[in-house]
Amino acid sequence: MRLYHFTSLGHLPVILATGGLWRGEVPVGDGKESVRATWFTTDPDGAWHGLDGSSADKREVRIVVVFPRGDRRPVLWLKFARKFLDADRIDTLVAKGGGKRKAETWYVCPEQIPREEFRAIEVRGPDGQYAPATPEQIAAAVAHEGLHEAVVADFAEMRTKAPRRLTARHG
Repeated sequence: MRLYHFTSLGHLPVILATGGLWRGEVPVGDGKESVRATWFTTDPDGAWHGLDGSSADKREVRIVVVFPRGDRRPVLWLKFARKFLDADRIDTLVAKGGGKRKAETWYVCPEQIPREEFRAIEVRGPDGQYAPATPEQIAAAVAHEGLHEAVVADFAEMRTKAPRRLTARHG
């Protein structure tokens, strides 16, 4: 299954430096709490998925991951949400994220996706089209101020709280 993760150019160096995708926040409960997981969509176009409105352009970079058939790591967001959110909260998030048709394309993955599993890292050009990121573009990407330090601290804390198998697998 081909899935797309959209992010900002300022997040890319941190994603690469910390071993891949893992730090996204997926709302649970009343929406004030979250769990660590990565958001994906089957939609190659990041528009109308609720990614706008941030100070960072969260559609600037598209990371492509192809999960093998039968891989159970990605979970359909609507299925995940029904376990952790009430119906009103789901409706609110669906409305903010472009409606039910968009929400039906969303997946979450609670496990780290290592860099080696990225099929492609693509950057959106001025024409709105995505093209493979060049080594120069990746090298020139600068992390948002304070983000790298926050992520490294968060990752260290997560690893100390992780079950033994997770620490062994990612350690």
